[in-house]
Amino acid sequence: MLLHEISGSDEVTRLVMDEVRRNAPLLDQIQFFTEPGGAANKRKDAAINTAAEFRALGSDFNKTEGAPAYAAYALKVFGKTLKVDRAYEERGSDIPSEFKRQLKAFARTLGKNMQYYLLLGDVAVSALQFNGMKKTIAGLAASQTIADMGVNGLQVVTGSDNAARVAQQKFVESLNNLISAVDGGASCLVMNSKVWSRLSTIARDSVSTTTNEFGRKIFVYNDTPIVHAGYAYDGSDILPQTETRGTSTDCSSVYALRSEEDAFWSLMTTKSGLKVYPMMQVGNFYEQTVELQCDSGEPLNARALAVMPGVRL
Repeated sequence: MLLHEISGSDEVTRLVMDEVRRNAPLLDQIQFFTEPGGAANKRKDAAINTAAEFRALGSDFNKTEGAPAYAAYALKVFGKTLKVDRAYEERGSDIPSEFKRQLKAFARTLGKNMQYYLLLGDVAVSALQFNGMKKTIAGLAASQTIADMGVNGLQVVTGSDNAARVAQQKFVESLNNLISAVDGGASCLVMNSKVWSRLSTIARDSVSTTTNEFGRKIFVYNDTPIVHAGYAYDGSDILPQTETRGTSTDCSSVYALRSEEDAFWSLMTTKSGLKVYPMMQVGNFYEQTVELQCDSGEPLNARALAVMPGVRL
């Protein structure tokens, strides 16, 4: 299920969840599952690295053991507690409406934070985080990093001269390879807005748009939805155009994923999903907490994620 389908349906939770979704569009592409307790081991697709074979009549096939394999999850706690001094109430302020305003503003930041960690979260930076796509792919087979753009990246320029056309065709071909590197084909691609702008310019016959429930455009490339990586709460690009690839320092990466509930890259959460706790008085303050418990664990399929580094503009 999607996170907003798991989370509460009360007015305050819907208010917060809608703002989070607007600012973390990846949440509409990632499926969650729920498990009791704070940790779980989920059966994942085993890697049975052997080919099918022929056998003669009266003979057995060679036998390959298919023992269960498990992915480990341990919930991380993510959110914030907001507070307002109770003294404002005596001065005529409407505390509930003020909290509603602050919750809506905070939810926008929470969405940006969530988008950041879904891409760049790293337990090596803090054990309190969950691993995002970048860190998770680093632990997968080398086949999930598409090196088509070259050791120093590939500059994809506009124009119609031969060199420009060659680079454009290579980029489009590599992007199709990235989609195919995900088992069953990627269910979405993630890139920064600059890379998307270049793609929509050079492959305009392969791109289209639809509109989501918030009235925002959803971009599509070859029937694969595009998610803009967006910006962190401080305004910086989550996927910058300043990554290093070989001798080049002006690169960016494109990510691909497939997510299904209890399959591919699926996140664990609680039965409440994102939860907004009731406002209560604590000492001299009214407080209200927004909290999400979740973990990305390990991919339940070894080809659920892929990345293509080295896109230069």
